[in-house]
Amino acid sequence: MIINKKIKRTMLESKSQYLGSLLLIIFSCLLFTMFNLVSINLSGLLSSFEKDYKQEDAAFMTSKKLDNPDFLEAKFNMNLEETKSFDYSISENKTLRIFRENTKVNIPAIIEGKNLSNGGILIDPSYAKANKLNIGDSIKLYNQNFTISGFMSIPNYIYPLKSESDIINDPSSFGIAVINKNDFNNINRGNSFYAVRFNGDRSNLGKKISELKGYLRSKNIIILSWMNVTDNPRVTYMTAKLSGIDKMSSSMPMSILVLTCILTGIVMLRMLKREAAVIGTLYALGYKKREIMKHYLLYPLAVSLLGGILGTMLGVITLKPMISYYVSYFNIPVSSLSFNINYLIMSILLPVVFLIICSYFVVNKSLKASPVELMRGRRENNKVGFIEKNIKLDKLDFNTKFQIRELLRSIPRSVFLMLGVIMATMLLLMGFSAKSSLDYLMKDSFSEAFKYNYQYVFNSVQNGKPEKGEAFSEIPFALKSDANLTFTVYGVSSDSKYISFKNKAGNVLKSDKIIITKPLADKLNINPSDTIKAVNRLDSKEYNITVDDIAETYVGSYIYIPLDKLNAMLKFPPYSYTGLWSTERLSIPESKLLAFVTVDEMRNAFNTITKPLQAVIGGIAFMSFIIGLIVIYIVTALTIEENKENISLMKVLGYRNKEVYSLILNSSSFIVILGYILGVPLLLASMHALFKSITKDMNVSFPVTINYIYVIVGFIIIYLTYELSKLLSRKKINKISMSEALKSRIE
Repeated sequence: MIINKKIKRTMLESKSQYLGSLLLIIFSCLLFTMFNLVSINLSGLLSSFEKDYKQEDAAFMTSKKLDNPDFLEAKFNMNLEETKSFDYSISENKTLRIFRENTKVNIPAIIEGKNLSNGGILIDPSYAKANKLNIGDSIKLYNQNFTISGFMSIPNYIYPLKSESDIINDPSSFGIAVINKNDFNNINRGNSFYAVRFNGDRSNLGKKISELKGYLRSKNIIILSWMNVTDNPRVTYMTAKLSGIDKMSSSMPMSILVLTCILTGIVMLRMLKREAAVIGTLYALGYKKREIMKHYLLYPLAVSLLGGILGTMLGVITLKPMISYYVSYFNIPVSSLSFNINYLIMSILLPVVFLIICSYFVVNKSLKASPVELMRGRRENNKVGFIEKNIKLDKLDFNTKFQIRELLRSIPRSVFLMLGVIMATMLLLMGFSAKSSLDYLMKDSFSEAFKYNYQYVFNSVQNGKPEKGEAFSEIPFALKSDANLTFTVYGVSSDSKYISFKNKAGNVLKSDKIIITKPLADKLNINPSDTIKAVNRLDSKEYNITVDDIAETYVGSYIYIPLDKLNAMLKFPPYSYTGLWSTERLSIPESKLLAFVTVDEMRNAFNTITKPLQAVIGGIAFMSFIIGLIVIYIVTALTIEENKENISLMKVLGYRNKEVYSLILNSSSFIVILGYILGVPLLLASMHALFKSITKDMNVSFPVTINYIYVIVGFIIIYLTYELSKLLSRKKINKISMSEALKSRIE
């Protein structure tokens, strides 16, 4: 159609608005494509890794060696493999866990390098990177030199935590390695455990695991420890991360897209009002409503299609570096990347569909007017609204009255600005809130709640009073009604010096009561005096545990019971225990230990993870700055455009440029401040929902908090963004001549 020739000219006249819409669409499609492709690729890599390299379904230790593994494999249709490991101290705060090479379960996947041979060692890439180790370098183990053959990952150590109770891994202080059986046997160290993976139908793994445990107990084989893969944080932490990515892949892009729809609607409405006379003339010339509708829908179609294509392409480009980023935390082999065509098409079409639908309703409403009415030109609606009518503005000065009326007579524009500022605020403070939460968690867990420096866990039950340290017991349990919901019961001294909890009221809890941690209480929906029906995962016996109080700590799915009560409950001999807490290092033979953890290692792990968080915070802050600048600049541009006549008239009446700037550009200050104030509680609510969803598979509940300093810094950034947009808009005001007022009066 001939009328389509003016599309380019019209868009150039309002280039700031259309460019803003384009940038928001690009940003939305970039996030949508990137997060979804990252999610499906990581899920696919995880699934193939688990299948190809025979990830364990369970790992366990027994009091004596199994003498019939082949019989068990045939009876239960499974792969059963005995393996060994030991911890080697490279230095005071650096430990390497050495595994014997497996061939049937938890097979090492070589990420880079070559297969193992005598004198060779495979290490995980995150440890290698943190300690600047390369293929070909040497590592000394008990006076024997090993050459690094390559980098690897094993399916049960995707996230290499030193202990199951750890929250964060520090690759600079802990890593895993694999050597072949001959080399391992020559060293002649380590604890034995078994890993099993069931073959055939895998839909009823819980039943198969129960049958295996029951059979072992029937043969009087004492199970010292048992952990299903679903309880292994070294695996489930990645599942939790994928859950967080899935939520980000929908929430953030959709929020930006909704914002873009509002902006497009405002721009279209403004354009239709401005071109009302043109539309009326087109009607008079014989154009049908359908043809005019198609013409005006080409504007959002052009912007959304171009933005969708560019944003999707950028999302595809960022896939590889994002996968590399996540793989640096989770050790999984990357074979090839998948570009799901469905998500690419969806990324391009979503903004097109959203903007076309939104614009259709706006255009359709404007085209309902008669040709005569349209040809007369549709003036701005300057009628006094209900809100303005009921607000007494008489006593206010002229500047204040003008700015209030400007806001009230442009409600859609004000709403758009507020939503934009809210989104920018939430994005900006998201990183700050995450850092505040980690800092609070660190303080709560390692400064106030847990007073010990060293934790020793024995591979068998100990008896008597220890010479040094404080005795405790660690027993794995599961909820009777849901075997997948697991937790740990700790038996602690009734006058423990090493744990200190407070309840919600801030009262210190004595360790002579049965105490449940907040993460577990939230999972089970437990209140004080409630009874938990639980099953001991080692012997499958059922117990009733009545909770006395809830500890307001955020680490661990734990229940603390006085040690003497726990021993009596489990029918253990008096003074039985499975571990020691201590403030000093104890001389305990390695052969007796199942695990050894230092609190310093946990502190270092937290410090390690907060360092890259600074870069993340900076990136998020930059994104929020760009979004805020786009939104505020567009609204300011619209304000100037809608007030052309007023600005021109002010100049005629002798107003100086500085006074005009103050009147027009400062009209949105209140909305910007209000948007920021509303954004803070909305951020905290969204962070609470996000943390709750991603920590359901983790033994930690992140507190939602933000330091007031960050709130102030955030406000300064948002307001400086607002001031920058005002500065950029001054040129628009300077270009408006005094003749604009005269032209409007002549018309």
